[in-house]
Amino acid sequence: MTSRYWLLLLISFATIGPITLAEETHSPLFGIDSNYALEMETRGKTWKSESDRADPFKLFGQQGCQSARIRLWVGDEGVNRLKYATETALRAKQAGMKPYLVIFLSDDWADLVKQPVPAVWKNLTGDQKLAAIESYSESVVKSMSASGVNFDLFEIGNEIDFGICGEFEEEWPKRVSLEFMRTRIWPKMVPILKAAQAGVLKAQPKAKFIVHLSQWNNVEYCLAFWQSMQAAEVKLDYPGLSYFPSSVKEPNQRPFHYLQAQGARIVAALHKPVMICETAYPATANFGGQFAEWNQPTEGYPLTDEGQAKWIADMSTVVRNDKNFAGLFYWSPEWYETELWDAFALFNREGAARPGSKYFRPKSD
Repeated sequence: MTSRYWLLLLISFATIGPITLAEETHSPLFGIDSNYALEMETRGKTWKSESDRADPFKLFGQQGCQSARIRLWVGDEGVNRLKYATETALRAKQAGMKPYLVIFLSDDWADLVKQPVPAVWKNLTGDQKLAAIESYSESVVKSMSASGVNFDLFEIGNEIDFGICGEFEEEWPKRVSLEFMRTRIWPKMVPILKAAQAGVLKAQPKAKFIVHLSQWNNVEYCLAFWQSMQAAEVKLDYPGLSYFPSSVKEPNQRPFHYLQAQGARIVAALHKPVMICETAYPATANFGGQFAEWNQPTEGYPLTDEGQAKWIADMSTVVRNDKNFAGLFYWSPEWYETELWDAFALFNREGAARPGSKYFRPKSD
């Protein structure tokens, strides 16, 4: 080819301008966290879609969901433990969804308000516990792989804003003090996270990691946390958030544009896209239980079946079109059997699919 040809080619590229990877490859994950399904089936619970019995994994897989968030507690037997989590992951895989694994590092619930150390590690010294965490993380990934489930994406801990695996701050005034957390709590979390990640990487060298926090409407705190983890060389591929807008009292924090503004701030600071690890929106304002006060509607989205469906469709479209977001996972869409969550589920109390179940994963334009 002549030098004139190459000159014209270079001029063409200069005129077009750079093509960024994010613009060309933005293809966010849409998925579900349906870890109650197997347990519900043992109690005879069923799901229906358009009057026909439905498998929730297959239903959402057919809607186009590509991924499933798998909950794993320490232990071999029992709900959410290794055998159960493996079976859940296999069900998701059979429905065409690629599972990602949340290694809770607890033997029961761990979240924003509690991070218990597993009983089997309670009496270990610090170094012994770190060794146990690394060995455990490696072994569960290898075990699930041997059963036919391979993971590329991992989350160490769940909503670890204030601690993980027993290293946890109980007092609220100390929790909200960045100086206290930076010097007293976060340094204790670093070796735990690094040990778990090291174990995962032994089993899956190409693993990517989410670091999942709860305070989507307190980005100053979240950024301080993530930046501290990065400085300590904890692997962070995706900053993860829980997003439940009906839980906040401030109306200005509920609309999508507020979330998008927080996402833009996170990406500007970390240069990593945000994963929405958990989200949901209620279909009624009348429910009890732990989340009874999560009944604050976003303007334009009434707390009805139709309002829930519209919110889900629009939320999914926001994530699909905004390159600051890496994905979106609906939390427990199948869990309709308790007033604790039936308002947020995508099936009513009779197990019939709500309209929102059809709009979670919108088609591309």
